[in-house]
Amino acid sequence: MHRRTDRLGHRLRGEPEPVRPPRPEHGYRWIHRSPLSTAATVTVVTGTTTGDVLRAFGADPDRPVRLRDLRLQPGADPWVAVLDTGAAVLAVEYNGYLGSRAEVLLAASAQGRAASMFWNVNAVTRLSFAERGRLLASFEPMGDVDTDPVVAATLAGLDFAGYGGRAEKGLVAVERFTGRGVTAVDLARIEEEGIAFRAARPIGRRRGPDESHAPSSRTR
Repeated sequence: MHRRTDRLGHRLRGEPEPVRPPRPEHGYRWIHRSPLSTAATVTVVTGTTTGDVLRAFGADPDRPVRLRDLRLQPGADPWVAVLDTGAAVLAVEYNGYLGSRAEVLLAASAQGRAASMFWNVNAVTRLSFAERGRLLASFEPMGDVDTDPVVAATLAGLDFAGYGGRAEKGLVAVERFTGRGVTAVDLARIEEEGIAFRAARPIGRRRGPDESHAPSSRTR
């Protein structure tokens, strides 16, 4: 006897296997084959310019630095690379976390929306959303979340309690919220341009993404 609902049963009976739609987070599996695999923060911002996004990160748009030089300086000050896609501005931090900070998201979202996903080698993550200078939610996605209804809609169908894939699931939520995600082609363009900017570490605030930015957004 074989259960009629599993795929093995269909194969043994010579019946067509049920077609299962791919999980939405599968579209972001490429990050594990990229320079972002170990740790990164990806921030997507709408309604603004690259200059304004850089200033939100505390960076000077008129002082670019070679990306290669910054990557060769472990422990250096924070830095960020940006890409204007037309629909949104992407801010990518290789092993950085400023895009998860409330003060950065509030400034970046002044004219639209901003969302970010942070992850690191210790499996620490933070998913954050802001709109028109207001922080809607910022939390470590590990299960069901009690949060703003607008944010809740972006989390539909994403099983953060399930095994693995938290970074990919978070990037899906960022894409849903802003209308634009990051792609492997985007990252290749950033690498090809080879330009980044030194950012400002918030003075007197050394804690990373594990601090709670929005107490009202909590995991059940």
